[in-house]
This record gives sequence, structure tokens and C-alpha cells, in this order.
Amino acid sequence: MTAPDSPTRLSPDPVPTPFTRGVRAVSGNRAALVLLVTQNVASAVLIGLGLPLGTSLLGAFVAVVLVGLVAFPKSLRALVQDSRWRTPPSWGLAIAAFVLAFLASRAFALVFVALWPGSAEAIPQFLSRGADLWVLLLAAGLLVPFAEEVAFRGLMMRGHERAAGFTVAAVTSSLAFAVAHGVPASVAGILPLAYALARLTQHTGSLWNAVIVHALNNTLAVTAGAFLAGRDLGDRGQATDMLGNPALAVPLALGAGLFGVAVLVVLHLWLTPRPDPQERAAPGPWLSGAFVAVVLFGVVAALFTLPGFQQMMSDVRGIMR
Repeated sequence: MTAPDSPTRLSPDPVPTPFTRGVRAVSGNRAALVLLVTQNVASAVLIGLGLPLGTSLLGAFVAVVLVGLVAFPKSLRALVQDSRWRTPPSWGLAIAAFVLAFLASRAFALVFVALWPGSAEAIPQFLSRGADLWVLLLAAGLLVPFAEEVAFRGLMMRGHERAAGFTVAAVTSSLAFAVAHGVPASVAGILPLAYALARLTQHTGSLWNAVIVHALNNTLAVTAGAFLAGRDLGDRGQATDMLGNPALAVPLALGAGLFGVAVLVVLHLWLTPRPDPQERAAPGPWLSGAFVAVVLFGVVAALFTLPGFQQMMSDVRGIMR
């Protein structure tokens, strides 16, 4: 006598595993490098053709999108399917983080400018007037931050997280993003902001919070540039002279540095990463030639802003004539 037929279980149910077909560290590094080169080359070409700043940055954004879609379709598809993309933002938390990140950023920038007053002249300004101002607000205030967050916090940092963990990813992506801006005084101010963006993304699990903070920061810069455009800034020399006085500059730098470090520590302790199955889901090296190229790009750009290097190049041009 045989038992009644019953379903035969050939194998146990598969054990859930972390998402293993996500963004790769190497692909994230390449995407950040391509964005950096495309954005700078396209904007420089358009400005060279006589287009205003806002229109040039808008054209550069279009170029970045087209190149990204062609060069990195798999990485972008993986990002769109990622929880970082699908998790909605937390506006209140993002705005609170922006306030602290803004304070830390300006404090560190003040330290650099106080110790090296001449560096303030090299900081790029978002200056525009007329109809182009609205284009600049759209491009520099919203679209460029979105593209940079996709490249650095979306692709690069996510790839580094999957390869080496949260801490390494936050530090490496922040360093690359800050150094890529080239101007030393800007790097000093952007580094704490970049770290806050990284920790905010890891804390909330949403890339959109970093986009919000980045957009607020750039919009504020564009608005300040619009306010200053065409105004008499003759008192800037007096401010530079005050900062050049060691009796005032050193205590100011020390106070600003202590304040910036304190704010950054608060951000670090507050924005702790939340558990994520993708952390170390694809262990491996995060460093690649593309990452090194991003850093070298910023270092070379920084050299061109140094007064000594500019004087040397001027002397070389004089000899060649």
C-alpha cells in the first residue's frame, strides 16, 4: 500500500542574499571622472563661444546627461533600481543638515582665507545678470547639483560602499568631490560639505536628501552672486588687509577652525549610517585609475590658481616672446 502522492521538494528555498548586481566601484569612479571632464570642457567651450554663464552651464549639463546615458547605461540602471534612488527625501532633516553643513563649510573656508588672504581672489563666483540669471539659477542651483550627486554620492560612493564599507566610501568620495573643485580655498570649504552629504545619504538611505542640500547651497551662492553683481566691492581690499594682519588673522583662523570642527563632529555623530545589505556586498578594491585621475585633475587645477605658479607661467611666456 503506497502513501498518497505529495509534492516533491527537490531543493530548499533560496536564501535571501544582498543585492549583488549593483553599482561597481570602478564604474562609479569612471562616471565621476567623465562628469568632471565633460562638465568642465563643455562649459569652457560654450563660454569661449561667448555664451553667458547660465546658458553655458545648462549646455554642459545636457552634455553630461547625454554622455552619461551613452557611456554608463548599466550603472545608471543599477542606481535607478537602488534603494538610495527609490527612498523619498526627508525635507526637515535635509534642511537641518544643510544649516550645519553650511556653517562648517564656511568656517573651514574662513580658516584658509584668513591664513592665505590672497586665495580669496581665486574663489569662483556665480555672477550673472538679466535673463541669464534665471538660467543660472536652474543650471547651477538645481541641475548641476543633481548631476554631481548622481556621479559622486550615487555612483562613486555606492560603489565604494559595496567594495569597502560606509566609512571608506564617505571619506574617499568626499575627498574626490572636494579636490575636483581645484581652487584650494574652495576645496577647504567644500570638503566638510561633501562629508556631510555623504553621511546624510548613508543616514537616511536616500540620495535625494544630498540633492536637496547641494541645491540649497548652490542656490544660495547664485543668489549671493546676483546680489553682488554690478555693486561696488571696493571694501574687499580693506577686508583682505585685515585678514593679512597676523594679529587678527591667526586668532580668527583658530576660532573658525575650532567652530568648524565642532560642527563637523556633531554632524558625524548625528548622521550615523543605517544598516544596508549592500554594504560590502561586493568586496574588492575601490581605488582605480579613474579615481586617481579625478584627484590629479583637481591638483593640477589648483596649481593654476596659485600666485607663484601664475607668476612662473607669466615669466615663461615673457621669455618665449
